Amino acid sequence: MGKDEVAQEAVDVVAVELLGGHRVRLTFDDGHVVERDLYRLLRGPVFDRIRNDPVEFEKVSVDVELGVLCWPNGADIDAELLRYDDLWRQRES
Repeated sequence: MGKDEVAQEAVDVVAVELLGGHRVRLTFDDGHVVERDLYRLLRGPVFDRIRNDPVEFEKVSVDVELGVLCWPNGADIDAELLRYDDLWRQRES
């Protein structure tokens, strides 16, 4: 870890709410709630249908064992990336 990097506490996603388009409201086990537009994260072959088909995107759920967002095809997104604004901004750019 570099001198400017801050260690982030592990968190789990506990709830997801669809807001339209690729936007979701996420609740984490630490009580924090964020809204995120996931479109830019939905890259690569595993996300093709999820990104391009609203019905597929709306199948998003929470894997309660892993605490991540997931879809029936096995795609998932890590909770820490979604929770922490500094990690979010790094991934978006």
